[in-house]
Formats: sequence, C-alpha cells, structure tokens
Amino acid sequence: MADPALPLQVAGWIGNACFFSRFLVQWYKSERAGKSVAPPVFRWLSLVGTVLLGAYSYTRESYVLVLGYVINGLIYARNLRLRRQSAAAFGGARLAALGGLAFALLVAAAAREVQRRQEAELGWVAIALVGQSAWSSRFVVQWWASERASESRFPRLFWWLSLLGNLLLLAHTLHLGDPVLAWGYMPGPIVQARNLMLGRRPAKGD
Repeated sequence: MADPALPLQVAGWIGNACFFSRFLVQWYKSERAGKSVAPPVFRWLSLVGTVLLGAYSYTRESYVLVLGYVINGLIYARNLRLRRQSAAAFGGARLAALGGLAFALLVAAAAREVQRRQEAELGWVAIALVGQSAWSSRFVVQWWASERASESRFPRLFWWLSLLGNLLLLAHTLHLGDPVLAWGYMPGPIVQARNLMLGRRPAKGD
C-alpha cells in the first residue's frame, strides 16, 4: 500500500490537531461545569477533523475507519442542527433502524478491506469492526438522549462505549503502523476516563 501524498498527510495531521483541540475544549468546559458538556466548537472541530481523517483513511484503504468517520460526521452534523428549534425529532424505531443499517455497512466495509488490502489480517480487521461498532453506537445512545431532551446530552454509556471503541481502534491503528491514524485515538482514553469520573459526582449548582 503506497504512502499517501504529502498534502493528504498534512490534512491528516490537521485533522488530528482538530481532534486534540476539541478534547481540550470539551475537557475545560466539563471541568468548569462539573459534568460532561460539549460546546458547539467541540462539534465543529469534530466535523472538520472527521472529514480530513476520513479522506486520509480512504487513501490507506482502511474502509472500516472511513465508514466510521462518515457515520460520525453525519451525527456531528445532526447534533449541530439540534441547536436549532427546527430540528425534527427521531423516534427510537428510526434510530434503531439507522443503527442496524450502519452496522451492516461496517460489516460490508470490513469484508471489502480484507478483499482489497493484501496485508489486511482478518483478526485485526475484526478488532477494527468491533471497535468501530462500539465507537459509532455511542452516538446512537447520545443521539437518542439528545433527541429526547432536544439538546445535546452525554449519558454515561456514551463514555463507556467511547472508551471501549477508542482502545480497540487505537490497537488497530498501532498495528497498521500509521502514526497519522494512531495519534487520532491516543488522547481519547484520558478524556473518556475523566468524563466517567465527572459523571459520578454532582454537577456544580445541583
């Protein structure tokens, strides 16, 4: 698998910078609030980082990662729209159907990756599939909680799924030996663990 051109590598590192800075923003705001919160800039940084790293992952033929970025990007966009009163609510059955479709697409992406990328190992692609499923399903949980509240919410299950998915995807990208992809998942476990800790204590002002 050929190395991506320099502009795409630069785009990948800029995407990582967006992800790292969004964690700092979310962490700072959460520490001040005493609970897990995500300001709009968190979602904008997430959306930009997702687009850039999704494009980079495509050049690496990491189709499970690519599809994960697409799914997450759509949900980031939806969460931004939830800030507008015109956003229409999604029912539980609709969300379940979307989640099932996303999982079917991830399985298809994993099969394509094994078929197209010669050095792909079935076991590691399976780890990526499980990690990406957990990583993406966290947003089904968060989306459902947000739709019910008509504002962005982060239940504790969101952070547990984030931690599981992040660790598995980090292991997969380290196996690939690609620092651009791996660095995108390195800060996550620290922030996720901290948000789980924040979720165990009363919010300030409660």
